[in-house]
Amino acid sequence: MFRITDFPEFSWSYSRHKMITQCKRKYAYHYYVSHNGWLDGASERSQRAYRLKKVSTLSMYAGQAVRQVITEAISDYTSTHLVPDERDLVEKVQQLLNNALRDSSDYGELWYHKPAQYKMLLEFYENGYISKKDLKDMQKRVQICVHHFLQSKSFCDMLSSPFLEVESQQSFRSINVYDHKVYAPFHSLFKHPTTGEFTIVDWKTSKQTKDDLFQLAIYALYVLAEYNISVDRIKVRNEHLLSSSSRTYQLTLHEIEAILRQIDTSIDYMKTFLEQSEVNQPLPLEHFPQADKPASCHGCAFKELCQTG
Repeated sequence: MFRITDFPEFSWSYSRHKMITQCKRKYAYHYYVSHNGWLDGASERSQRAYRLKKVSTLSMYAGQAVRQVITEAISDYTSTHLVPDERDLVEKVQQLLNNALRDSSDYGELWYHKPAQYKMLLEFYENGYISKKDLKDMQKRVQICVHHFLQSKSFCDMLSSPFLEVESQQSFRSINVYDHKVYAPFHSLFKHPTTGEFTIVDWKTSKQTKDDLFQLAIYALYVLAEYNISVDRIKVRNEHLLSSSSRTYQLTLHEIEAILRQIDTSIDYMKTFLEQSEVNQPLPLEHFPQADKPASCHGCAFKELCQTG
């Protein structure tokens, strides 16, 4: 049952870990200052932080739209065994983008008062428009990603093994690690009916990073806990849709133990920014320094709060 609390529940995720390493001030705005910002009686700063938390760049939103359409296409295929049409998938992604553009341009006032119900793209929020070139470039990226999805190893495996079981995407998958909720929002989970082997797939619309395997290993923790299986029955895979490349890893128990230690260390570090750990009360905002590299502020909606306080 939902309860209004003075402070948010503490949890851990890869995105939270990544944010605190990039910019402590952004972390504070996103996870603490914005808390209760949806309430009419919240402070102006909390309402602003909550509103800005809901802003997304065109690139980020397009990536979300592509992954949403992909996971829906996989779910449809498992039900119908009909291979999705590439043009139809591109049109579905484009429709989601058009809806976001419409919200940003036509319903800005509604978004201002109900930011959870309407979309706002950062480029439009800051400039009042999105250039035709940026829109054209994004449309091309979408077409490339959808085309490569239909050619990807993971989707081709589905076509060659019609009895493959699929766990559909859930935004709030979590497990308990060291008495803390740890989120594992991966995109697709396949189980081979003959071997019983699980494959976790993350559909990437961005470039490869050094943390890709770390992120996948977190998802493996969820499958280990949820299905009570050994690590040798799990494979983790990134499908990089822009480059049409696929990387599959077989984790070891030693690597899983190392990931658990990394999570524990990250949790301990996050707690150094708390005044009262028991209720997840943060230290005052001045204890969360701003990023020291101006380039880190690019694409961050919270920078207006850093400038105006």
